[in-house]
Amino acid sequence: MDFWKSILELARRKFVGPPLIALGILAALITYFVVPTHYVSSCSMVLTTPATGGTLSSDPQEPPGLTNPLLQFNEGLRTTAGILVLSMNTPQMLERIGIADGDPTRVTINDGRTSPELLGINLNGPFLYVEVDSDSPATASAVTERAVRLIRAELDARQQALKAPPSTYIAMTEVVPPTVPEARRTGKWGAAAGVLLAMVAAGLGLAYFLDRLRGDRREKRSERDSWAVEPQLWDKGAAAEHADEVQSTTPSAR
Repeated sequence: MDFWKSILELARRKFVGPPLIALGILAALITYFVVPTHYVSSCSMVLTTPATGGTLSSDPQEPPGLTNPLLQFNEGLRTTAGILVLSMNTPQMLERIGIADGDPTRVTINDGRTSPELLGINLNGPFLYVEVDSDSPATASAVTERAVRLIRAELDARQQALKAPPSTYIAMTEVVPPTVPEARRTGKWGAAAGVLLAMVAAGLGLAYFLDRLRGDRREKRSERDSWAVEPQLWDKGAAAEHADEVQSTTPSAR
């Protein structure tokens, strides 16, 4: 309790609290303008089967019936979406998108679990979600478009490698096209608030340390002064007692 009382007392002092707060606000403002603004672009997609289904009729005279692709979601589409998510998160694919090691641009590709909109619909659906976070709006937009094109190419390449009939190819439909990069300043505000708190805490800590150091010095000085006064008082008292004794033993003059 004594520590926090001392901190509050120091914060109330006009030469400690207000200057520290002013310095902290100045440092927070500098941090806010120094930390770059991040821009986020995203795209949501869903995998669908063709209208003729996932099989090819062996009799050309009897083509398969047509169905609504939006009514044909199944585990196969979810599996395909999972395969694409895994393949797109490899370092090789990220390099093809244009993301190198140490690049400030971050790419998120998953099944929609980081998107509140898709998460509210169905976490296990055949969705693909791409989000690009960059300090440049042009970079965020370009990387998002490259990622979408690469996912489409990867889907077609895997179906070709499996020698699937072209009429049964799974299609990828954009639910939400690549969005215009949106500025997000959460990181800037967080950094500024952190600097402000750090400056105030460090300043109060230093002031507390210096105040305690001065207090210890005053205590030591007062102890030395008290030790210097006590011998003098003792010497005066002893001298007075000695004078009284001499007077009492000396015979009085007649």
